[in-house]
Amino acid sequence: MIIRMSNDLKEQKIYANGDELAIVMGFDREDGKRVVGYPLDREMVVHTFDNPVLMTDNYRISQLNPTLRDTIFALYESRPRIVEYDGVSIIWDQRHSNVWGPSIDTMLFAKALRKIFVENYCENLTVDIDINNIKRAIEIGCGSALLSKYALAKSKIENIIINDINPDAVRCAIDNIRDNRISLFMDGDGLELLRYETGIRYQAKKFDLVICNAPYVPRPDSVGGNPYEGIELLNHLIHNGQQYLNKGGIIITNISSLAWDLVFKETPEMRMNIIESMKVPLKVNNILNNKSWLDYLRRSGLKSEYNNGYEYWQEINITMFSSE
Repeated sequence: MIIRMSNDLKEQKIYANGDELAIVMGFDREDGKRVVGYPLDREMVVHTFDNPVLMTDNYRISQLNPTLRDTIFALYESRPRIVEYDGVSIIWDQRHSNVWGPSIDTMLFAKALRKIFVENYCENLTVDIDINNIKRAIEIGCGSALLSKYALAKSKIENIIINDINPDAVRCAIDNIRDNRISLFMDGDGLELLRYETGIRYQAKKFDLVICNAPYVPRPDSVGGNPYEGIELLNHLIHNGQQYLNKGGIIITNISSLAWDLVFKETPEMRMNIIESMKVPLKVNNILNNKSWLDYLRRSGLKSEYNNGYEYWQEINITMFSSE
């Protein structure tokens, strides 16, 4: 299966490819001979969703005619899955089942990176940021590693460190990126890695770019190792991230409307620019099925607003913080 997003995120095309052409789509004969499989680069469009707000929108899929509905659900169950944005793709398969596949916030984040590195977004700002001087980078919490791969493809980065607390995510990054500009793949605490790289190490160097699509759903007494919850890393980067940056360096992260008031109780020292925003469903089952967590979010302003098949919504904001 291939999910290919348009550059403006207005279209999400679903493709069958490889063995799915025979197993799911029924193309099991060619020139009178039985075909059980095809190469991954053989593909066909199955459906196009306009204005997607999720990568897997079960409600919209369920509204399709029965055959198309069941076909798309079957494709989502198959592996490998290829997700592509602006010519950059990652493969997510059985080896990466313990890794978050790219979600809609990943796509919005990639769109923001496109603005910065392809569309010269920073030229319109009053801060002194020269994207040609962004040479040393780090991604904290790489997940599937689409964002690191995209940044490498579209920027003039000379060196990048790729990190995630989940070793399976680091394995996914290794499987998907072959680039000699990667100085280190590392699993473990990303904040400790930042402090080590920029602080106590001999001849330590700061970064020009920090990418972090951090957990952004607040929860009291959250556990740092849980990728669904907690805004401690996000809050630290917003208020203390300048200590890890070279002059003219930038941090790009994602701030949900659910966490906005919490992370901005105090004004950050760095300048902030919101690059991209999108309203999306809150679709994380272990939040929605956890009464105490959901009640906490309701007390923090989450409202029931049933729309297009989903009861709870949030706005995600891809935000850039720049050092002076």
